[in-house]
Amino acid sequence: MNQVKGSSSALRKIRILNLTFSGERWQWNTGFSRQRRYQSQVVQNTRPFRMAVLGSGPAGFYSTYKILQGIDNATVDMYESLPVPFGLVRYGVAPDHPEVKNCQDKFTEVASSPNFNFIGNIKVGQDVLLKTFTKHYDAILFAYGASKDRKLAIPGENKLAGIYSARDFVGWYNGLPEFSKLAPRLDISDTAVIIGQGNVALDVARTLLKDVDTLRHTDMSEQALATLSESKVKRVQVVGRRGPMQVSFTIKEVRELMNLPSVTFDPIDRDLLPPNVSSLPRTAKRLTKLLIEGSSRSPTEVRKSWALNFLLSPVRFMSSKATSFSRLESVDFKRTKISGAARFDPAAKVEWTDEEYFIPTSLAFRSIGYQSESLPGMSDVGIDFDERRGIITNDYYGRLISPAHGGGSEKVLPGMYCAGWVKRGPAGVIANTMEDSFATAEAIIADWTSKAPFLGGGDGWESIQKEVAAKGTRTVSWEDWLKIDAAERSRGKLVVGAGAVGLAIARKLAKRVGTSTLLIERHGAVGTETSSRNSEVIHAGIYYGPTSLKTELCVQGKQMMYELCDKQGIPYRNCKKWILAQDDQQHEQLINTHEFTRSINVPTSFISLAEARTREPDVRANKAVLESPTTGIIDSHTYMSSLESDFQSIGGDLACHTKVDAVQPLSSGAQGYRVHTTSSSEEPASIVAETLVNSAGLAAVPLSNSILPPQRHMKPYYAKGSYYAYAAAHPRPKTLVYPTPTTGAAGLGTHLTMDMTGAIRFGPDVEWVDDPNDLSVNAERLSAALNEIETYLPSIRREKVTLDYAGIRPKLGKGSAVAQGKGDGFSDFYIKREEGFEGFINLLGIESPGLTSSLAIADMTLKASSALLKHISKESDRKEAASTTKNLLKSSYSSDENNSLDAAPIWLVLTTKKLIADQRRLKPGKIHLPHPLNTSATTSICLITCDPQRQVKDTIAHPSFPTPLSSRITKIIGISKLKARYQPFENKRQLLNEHDVFLADARIITMLPKVLGKTFYKSYKKPIPVSLEPYRQTDASGKRVTVKPSTEGSKTIAPPQQIAKEIEKTLSCALVHLSPSNSVTVRIGLSSFTPQQVADNVGPVVAGLVEKFVTKGWRNVRGVHIKGPNTMALPIWLADELWVEDEDVLENEEARQMTAVGRQRGTKRKERELDKVAEGEEQKSVRRKMNADDVKEKGKKRRKAEDTDLTKEMKERREKLREQKRLDREEMQGKAKQMKAVQGV
Repeated sequence: MNQVKGSSSALRKIRILNLTFSGERWQWNTGFSRQRRYQSQVVQNTRPFRMAVLGSGPAGFYSTYKILQGIDNATVDMYESLPVPFGLVRYGVAPDHPEVKNCQDKFTEVASSPNFNFIGNIKVGQDVLLKTFTKHYDAILFAYGASKDRKLAIPGENKLAGIYSARDFVGWYNGLPEFSKLAPRLDISDTAVIIGQGNVALDVARTLLKDVDTLRHTDMSEQALATLSESKVKRVQVVGRRGPMQVSFTIKEVRELMNLPSVTFDPIDRDLLPPNVSSLPRTAKRLTKLLIEGSSRSPTEVRKSWALNFLLSPVRFMSSKATSFSRLESVDFKRTKISGAARFDPAAKVEWTDEEYFIPTSLAFRSIGYQSESLPGMSDVGIDFDERRGIITNDYYGRLISPAHGGGSEKVLPGMYCAGWVKRGPAGVIANTMEDSFATAEAIIADWTSKAPFLGGGDGWESIQKEVAAKGTRTVSWEDWLKIDAAERSRGKLVVGAGAVGLAIARKLAKRVGTSTLLIERHGAVGTETSSRNSEVIHAGIYYGPTSLKTELCVQGKQMMYELCDKQGIPYRNCKKWILAQDDQQHEQLINTHEFTRSINVPTSFISLAEARTREPDVRANKAVLESPTTGIIDSHTYMSSLESDFQSIGGDLACHTKVDAVQPLSSGAQGYRVHTTSSSEEPASIVAETLVNSAGLAAVPLSNSILPPQRHMKPYYAKGSYYAYAAAHPRPKTLVYPTPTTGAAGLGTHLTMDMTGAIRFGPDVEWVDDPNDLSVNAERLSAALNEIETYLPSIRREKVTLDYAGIRPKLGKGSAVAQGKGDGFSDFYIKREEGFEGFINLLGIESPGLTSSLAIADMTLKASSALLKHISKESDRKEAASTTKNLLKSSYSSDENNSLDAAPIWLVLTTKKLIADQRRLKPGKIHLPHPLNTSATTSICLITCDPQRQVKDTIAHPSFPTPLSSRITKIIGISKLKARYQPFENKRQLLNEHDVFLADARIITMLPKVLGKTFYKSYKKPIPVSLEPYRQTDASGKRVTVKPSTEGSKTIAPPQQIAKEIEKTLSCALVHLSPSNSVTVRIGLSSFTPQQVADNVGPVVAGLVEKFVTKGWRNVRGVHIKGPNTMALPIWLADELWVEDEDVLENEEARQMTAVGRQRGTKRKERELDKVAEGEEQKSVRRKMNADDVKEKGKKRRKAEDTDLTKEMKERREKLREQKRLDREEMQGKAKQMKAVQGV
């Protein structure tokens, strides 16, 4: 008789079952013993060992590795319901954790064994009955993991839209086919609630908060990236029913969230953590310290945040609508508690309380754990599945046991084993699964060694294969999987045309991990056509109309280009541009241009003719000069070389001397595009690409026409522009000079540009040609060009102007180069995902400002590419409909785009040259908006008042107070009660969520940051000051009359009509809340506003900021921008000088001292200049006129001015002293009142 024990160091000190074999049955004796680890050894037996492993995740592979290592001639057949292996390693690991997937390398090594077979796309119970396996194997190992998630079983969970399983969400963004239609709505709420505090919950939180551009570098599905790019989520609350000492997440996950660059963390209530952290075990101590330290980013610096909410148990999902599948509106929780010292025990149990807590949200995730399911047919072979725990009943070593019935003893099931989550439950990380799987494998080896009973054995897959084939099920072998993997890695994106735009697009696409990008160019080098034969101007975007792609992409691309140049050292010059008007008609045209640029937030300004003559004396402008300060020039060749280097350094492939001969859409692009090419050696080749980007420049229209049907063909137009060099040293302006564009002309006129060396050139003109390869400069056009140049540069030496080079611009028509209205023939960029041709992105008519827009076009193209992932092909749909087995090999993506927009905020950012440090200016204020933000009749208002609050409540309840307004004021609370009632963090958070707008008495507004803390002042719901004092009254003589409170200890309160008026006025204002910095941010609009409404709000806000809040007014303003939550800041106004003299911004005494010193220096300088004047009659005459009376009169005026300044200063100081005394007196009265209250208690 042999005593057999399994072993694992990870399973020590647990209850075990001792067993012995006698005759035909196992006998069990319950007891406790210390385990020992079996040493791996090769086992000799009379017949080969054959085992079936059900599941291809870590548990299956680690067990297989140990079995093949420990049993000689063992053969393992691994069955998987999906067509691909690795289980949750492939579909459950966060895409930004690629290091976790490194175990796949080990699994691939195991699969390379000749004694290993992988059979994918097999469903147990459907394709093969479980009892069939028992006939053909010695042993069956159940390692199929957890296939469903636990539910909360609370009202609304299955009825309301907006509630998602974390498991489904993780599978969706990892591309698991069964979740391809999940389509989570991330664009409807700025707050997401995650119920559960495990690693998966933090994975979901990190995915929601992380910058989507960072996620593009992972292997996340394109469908998920497209959805996340439209997400409105700015705050994530991870909720658990226990405390921070009972959480199940690891320190690694928390640290990653803490380190997100644009996210902050809400501090945890310190009372929930042990007072003596140093006494905790090492792991708990590290995690607790990290939670206490929190995030290093201030809430005022970032737009996103996350929080860990403890001691909350969900009781229902709520919606105001009773219909089925209405939208979630809030989650209702009940508070729990852990009494006494047990609250720091990791195994502590919670108790329920009656206190309710609500979190308003339209987006919630359930993440309370996974759960395994039983397989069909388990009961038929005697397997007991514990439905409550979600595991197969086993002896802790992986041997399956059948529980005792009717007083009998438990019975082991010969040859039946389990490993992983289905053995112990869904807990732990991959390392835990490895140890657990090794323990099961060692138990199998021990049983095989001791000749314990197993199943009957057989030929395994060779026998089962016949039964599967008879059902028509298509299986996937390991060799098939390798082909799938190779196809996933190789079939990528193909960009045709390596000009500036094509390079930028390829560079952007190549940053995606898991796909390849190929850029092909018919010439021998990049950028040899239009990209290198242009003016090399960085355009501002002022010619192309309000709604065109040219305007949008030029404005965006200009900023991106300047940033890239600064980052990578690409030569450029911000030399500015002048547009000249020579007559009244052109002047009127420039006025219209200037008005238009204001509407699109592109800075332009008129400069006087006198200033123009001073700055550029050789340039002639008869009527007006419009200056564009953001226009510049760039070294286009260095720029394109930088893009090429970036593209290749991140794994992109460039093929020059490669001409596209034909393109064959496969199933209208559903299966990609076969591109036939010819190299310089005349060798033909073909490439299959999932996405085809046509950025072929001059050849783009012919390529497009070769793919699209005839009714969608376009006609190309080629505009040749000639450039002329200038060899003379004079004149040489330092500013780009453009004439006012001629109405209807196809170009902007022959303008003056320069290169990085300062060399002058003129051009281009417009000459329509039929041959896109005709790059000869037409000498006959020189005379006309000189005549146009002389209109703005009359001193030019005509003989020094010579022919230089020519470039050809691809156009889609012969209309105007400037958008001037209907009928002008203006042609915009054509950038489009072609309908009916999946994965085909067409870029046509990419001419000026193509160079400036190249980076922005790349972003736009990537967005289109992300939305263009393959649909299910017709053939796959047909096969799936005809088959009883779901085809999981097909693409699971959808191109449905969700274009709904929430009202995202629009911010105005004003930056100053010096810090705003004047305390008077830092007091919160408000500025009236022509188009208010709080116009909804359902807006709930919380009014924070001085003490006592009863005065204000009585005033609001007065019959004369407007009822529509009083119904919106849902809470009135005094400052003292606010301090007492809302001290805990959770109470502040609840208050914040209960109301839409917070107003506060202007007399206590400066006290609130300390009372409300970061909870309020990192949100957009900062309290807005409102005046509740009565208006100032004067007597008949004009003196101010002091109105005393009606009772002692109260404050003076305005009458109901006045308070109503002040509140209505405040609701139409924008809050100005400053901190000692050189940047002011004010919320001025919403994305639902029209452009005109935003523009209307900008003016008053800028004027109010400069007048009331910015020290020294406009002299201290550096720039004004507007931006959205995810947009670059667009400049409205930029200072000509980035810095000013110190005396322009310094305050008070120091400024006056410097001014006085400057005045003295100015007087002495004038006297020295007089001394230096040559002796002569003129000098003597001047000195005779400067008699003593004049000097005396000037001295009197100077002293009088200085006396006036001193009087003003003394008056200001007296007022400041009186104000300080008043505040001190109020503070002392408040303290005395509090002491009296305490004594009374």
